[in-house]
Order: sequence, then structure tokens, then C-alpha cells
Amino acid sequence: MKGEVIYSYFYDIADKIELKKVKEYLKGAELFPFYEYGKAVPEGISPFELPVILNMDKKEIRIDGKNVGLQVQFVVYSVGVIAVRIRLPVNDINSIERITFDKRFENNFKKISENVKYEIEKKLSRYLSIKEKEAFENYRIYYIEGDASEFLPKNKKWIAGILLDEQNYSELSDDYIENTIKRRLTYYNNDVIIVDWDAAFIISKSDNYENELTVMDTSNVQLLEYRVYQEEIDKMIDSINEKTLNLQHRSWNIMVNRRNMTKLSTDISNFYTEYKDMIDSVNKIIMSFGDWYLARLYSLLSDSFKLKEIEGRLENTFDMLIRIRDFIDERISEDSSSFLELIVILLFVAEIIIMIILKL
Repeated sequence: MKGEVIYSYFYDIADKIELKKVKEYLKGAELFPFYEYGKAVPEGISPFELPVILNMDKKEIRIDGKNVGLQVQFVVYSVGVIAVRIRLPVNDINSIERITFDKRFENNFKKISENVKYEIEKKLSRYLSIKEKEAFENYRIYYIEGDASEFLPKNKKWIAGILLDEQNYSELSDDYIENTIKRRLTYYNNDVIIVDWDAAFIISKSDNYENELTVMDTSNVQLLEYRVYQEEIDKMIDSINEKTLNLQHRSWNIMVNRRNMTKLSTDISNFYTEYKDMIDSVNKIIMSFGDWYLARLYSLLSDSFKLKEIEGRLENTFDMLIRIRDFIDERISEDSSSFLELIVILLFVAEIIIMIILKL
């Protein structure tokens, strides 16, 4: 049996990354349309907004006195996300179980991804403003070369256990197993892709699944960006509450209030524009998938990650922010009118005082 295990780690490091500049600063980086892990890219993949990939030097980890070789890939997305893929060839089912359930592997993979991230960030920081954020995503992908029509029915519990990272998979109920592997897609009779929240499983006689890997990566990138923006929204709302409270305390100073309220309105507008740009950039990547098969795969992943629900909640929160901005703009307009009225009154009073003084 031939197969592969892939652990991918996703980090948001910037607001936006120009992919052409990445190629200039990272020697050996390839634009995805001209590179597919040693294979020609099918015509179904468009070059528009797809990532830059860099093959790192071969690495090894030592487990139980044995050296385990692995391939590391570094992937850069225009939306400001980088990914580190750690790819291990496997020859049997026991190897897949061991890599999944022996947490020393995962701990080593995480250390490697952090080191690669730090190494690449140093290079990108020559022209890019790096923003450290705590949020990150990780995803596991398993490939087995074989006939899915034979392998899947016989190994449902085992596959569910691998997807769930559940070592006692033999005790899983039939209902839970079916619910775990229900999001699946077939192209030929002998292949299948099964996706879940933490992992995906590919069974096929062909090891040409780089396009599918890119779709899975993109879904994780989208999930990460949504998480990051949810955190940013929470900070923005806290900031609005704090600034609004301060404005109330300074209600006597019309000019200062007006300036602060104008800045707050601008901050909300800029934040909303930045979010919309991110959504558009991710959607451009999704539209680049090309054929119905990859679009269906993305749909399964989107359903698993609840991307539409998360996007809906974000949109509702942003709608609230826009209403707050509109209210602030109305206040600014009202304060401006009040200020002008006050100036007119003061001028009128000053004119009367001057006339009285002249008569005296």
C-alpha cells in the first residue's frame, strides 16, 4: 500500500501579501499554476489569485530511535495567510495510525511549522509588515492508494477514528460513524474524498490530488480569516463603547467631540472596507477552482466548517457597525449645525454689545 499523511498549519501574518513580491524574496518559490508537486497542472485550474508554493529542504524527525523523513512545503496566500505543509509518505495502515495517535509526531510537526514560519517571516519582513496574531488553524489529510469501493465499506470505523483522532474507534456507534463520513464526494467508482472538521481522507488509485489539497487549504484559510475578523470586530466594538463613553464625558467641548467622532466614523469605514476586500479575495480564489468537482469539494468543506453561518454572523455584526457609523455621522451633522447656530448667536450677541458700547 502507498499513501501519504499531510499536516497543514495556517497563520495570519499580514493584511495582504503581493504574491509577485514573494517570488522575488523567496528563492525557489513557484506560482501554483506552473507547479503541482512534480506534475503538470490540469487546465481546470486558473492562475487567478492562487497561492505561491515553496518546497523546503528535506527534514527528518527522530521517533523511537528511527529517523522519519518528511517533505515540508511553504504556501503563501494573497489574503495575508501563510501555510506550512508537512508531508510524510506511508506504506501501511499501521503507520497512519501511529502518526495520528502518537502525539509525539504532532508535537514535532508543530515545532517544525513554527520554525519554518519564523524563518520565512524574517525574509518576508524585508518588505512586509508582519502582524503577530494568536489565531491559527491546522488540518490533517490522509491519502491511501487503492479502490475506494472495496476499502471504504470494510474500514468505515477505522476511517472515522482517524478523522476524529479517536483511538478507541472500535467502540464508535454505527450512527456516529455514518455521521462522520457522510460528507464525501466521488468522481470515479473507485475513488472517494471524505471531509470532516479536523481532517480529510482520500482513497484513489491516482496520487494526483494537489488541486484537492489546494481547495482544502483555501477553506481553512477562509475559516482562519473569519476567526481573525471576529476577534477584530470584538475589539472594534469594545473600542466604540469606550470612545462613546469618553465622548459623553466631554460633551461640553463640541470641537473635540466632533474631531473624535469623525475619526471613529472613519475607523469603522476603513475596517469595513478591509473586511470586504478580504471576502472578495477569498471568493476570487474559490472561483478559480474551475470545474464542478472542485466546487463540490469546497461546498462539502464549507458545510463542515460552517463557513456560511460564520459569514452570516460576521455580516450581521458589520451591519450593526455600519448603523453605528451612520448614527455617529448624524451626530456629527447635528453637532455641526448646533455649532454653526451657536456661532450665529454669539455673533449676533457680539453685534448688539458693540452697538451698545458705541452708543455709550
